[in-house]
Amino acid sequence: MRIQPMLRSLLLGLVFLFAWSSIAIARPTFHPSEKDKVPLTKIELQTTEIVGFDDQGRQQKFQVRNSEVDPHEPEKKTYLYTVFYQDNQRNWQNLCEPDAKGVAKAVVLQGFWDSRGNYRPNKKLVTFSCTNGALAKCMQFGYKPWQNVKGRSLRDYHSACVRMVRADYCGDGVAHTKDGTPINLYDRLGIQKPDVVPEMRFEAAWGVNGAHCINQVRWPEALAYVKRVCPSRLAIRGNHCTSAERAQRHFPDALLFNDSALNLIGN
Repeated sequence: MRIQPMLRSLLLGLVFLFAWSSIAIARPTFHPSEKDKVPLTKIELQTTEIVGFDDQGRQQKFQVRNSEVDPHEPEKKTYLYTVFYQDNQRNWQNLCEPDAKGVAKAVVLQGFWDSRGNYRPNKKLVTFSCTNGALAKCMQFGYKPWQNVKGRSLRDYHSACVRMVRADYCGDGVAHTKDGTPINLYDRLGIQKPDVVPEMRFEAAWGVNGAHCINQVRWPEALAYVKRVCPSRLAIRGNHCTSAERAQRHFPDALLFNDSALNLIGN
């Protein structure tokens, strides 16, 4: 399946500064009798006032304005939320930019992701991810972390997908992609199957900690970083990472695979 990744999320819960690009962090304000309650339901989220900090450390106010069932989800069990923030002029702006379908809404995931991109389960925290962001996209690709497919939990598949969408090769939370860069993704379970795209070739095999092996980087400028931070992941010797089939055999913990075109610097 071909995708074009973008990034944007909001963490709802305790104040927690987060290092990813375009991430807003917030703390909900509850009535005293509800201080231990996490707003996970539709009604609770719509009536929650949020005061917190964005990824630049600036305090902002957030509101959940509306919610609706995702019309594109076959199961009709996932809600989309319209989240607004108050800018410096005290005007209310939508947190999310429209995705490819023109939707400017967010999904909710329990827990949070730390500054290195590791998922941290927490029943008292929820994360909003705009539908054009990696967390939401991976849900929409079929990797809903609370579900099981063929006896396998999709939690790790979702985590691996987020690493892949962001081109987080070293598994340290540093992304190496650009908005709108197309990739072709597929997995061991057959949830997503590869498309035939002549201009693309195998890029990498992915797991919860980033790339198990890298055949090529998505953008050339990422190569220097990989060589410096996680050089062992580059397929320098042998042919174990020249195709997805070989990578599947050589790296049993790899869950997702992708193809990409070799993009030129400056494009």
